[in-house]
Amino acid sequence: MEVAFEPVAGYRYSFQIILLCVLIYARTSCGLRTVVEILNIFEEVLEGGCGKAPCHNSVRDWLRKLGFSVYEDDMPLSYKHADVIDESITVNREKLLVVLGAPSEHKGRPTKHEDVVVLDMKVGESFKRDDIKQELKNADEKAGQKADYAISDGAHNLVGGIKDYGLPHYLDISHTLGNCMKHVYGEDNEFKELTTKLGKIRLKYHLTGKAWLLPPNMRSVARFMNLSSWVTWANDMLGCIDSLKEEYQEAYGFVKDYRTLIEELLVDVEAIRHLEDICKNQGYGKRMDAVCKDYIIRNVIGNANNRRASLGLELLDYFNKISEVADNAKGIVNISSDIIESIFGVFKGKMSSNKLNGITSLVLLLPLYPKVAVYSVSKKQDFKERLANVKLADVDLWDKENLSENVVSKRIKTLKNAG
Repeated sequence: MEVAFEPVAGYRYSFQIILLCVLIYARTSCGLRTVVEILNIFEEVLEGGCGKAPCHNSVRDWLRKLGFSVYEDDMPLSYKHADVIDESITVNREKLLVVLGAPSEHKGRPTKHEDVVVLDMKVGESFKRDDIKQELKNADEKAGQKADYAISDGAHNLVGGIKDYGLPHYLDISHTLGNCMKHVYGEDNEFKELTTKLGKIRLKYHLTGKAWLLPPNMRSVARFMNLSSWVTWANDMLGCIDSLKEEYQEAYGFVKDYRTLIEELLVDVEAIRHLEDICKNQGYGKRMDAVCKDYIIRNVIGNANNRRASLGLELLDYFNKISEVADNAKGIVNISSDIIESIFGVFKGKMSSNKLNGITSLVLLLPLYPKVAVYSVSKKQDFKERLANVKLADVDLWDKENLSENVVSKRIKTLKNAG
């Protein structure tokens, strides 16, 4: 089989091969060397029609150059936008702060990667509210306009910085409703007893023949945003425990002692999931505010015990607060920061397993990712021109000005020079 591709000016590889390498790396969990190995397989099967595969350093350079080009050049925005801001987990004492530009008018569906642009990225050990204010300002200057509003979780530095910058602020619905659950159940004795027992049986049975019935892992980070899986498991166990063999009833029969709590939690998580789904898919406005409040009153507070009633009041309080922000808004807005969580998922998936590497220049994949997440978008990009117009020296200068020294490289050089 013979495939004829024209090489890109200045490169011995065709545009299709370059794009293929970029797409494989960006959309999969493959590392740079795995991308090269995949190309080698293509070369074997196509009997050399694709030509010799590039080395992993070439793929890395293409990613960095394209990411740098998108990050520096794709401005100003041609549409009204909202700032979506968050900071990553700590990596070798540093965090990555990202500001996304997303359409401020809700599109009638959840925000997708191809809808957003990375307006600003900043690496640092911590970000105070003054830092947040400045980065939002930098992002909007780059966008060529001030954002209509901002979305973030409830971190004090983010909330304070957004307030100081003077933007209307919507708290992300998923984080906030998770915090509502935490406020009501976090210190509840019965809830803590149940979660403690679930944790203990995971340790007790994970290497035994009973492990196939174990509950899902209970995350330590953002636990109250991720209750649904184990609450559903507990409810399913209630439905089938009496039909199991005696040995499994002895192991998991404790769930019957918490039947009332589990059934209550199931109502809670289904209510929260419903509220999130309708707001993420239809957007938030005055009509949706009334729909959500009516749902909470009828399905969470109605005929509820004290705990569930308290949760309902917490949920109503959230919608009351954002309704005050929405009073001055025009149209239907977005109140979810899921898209930035997804961007951080891309970042986390590409981090080195050695955390000492810290945040490397491959972070430039993040501004590139919205351009390659969907092929219909990526094939419209003039990547040939981007590669031709960016020099590696430009990228290296950006690295030096924006990223910290890689201590793994420093260690290797230091030990090599010893003696």
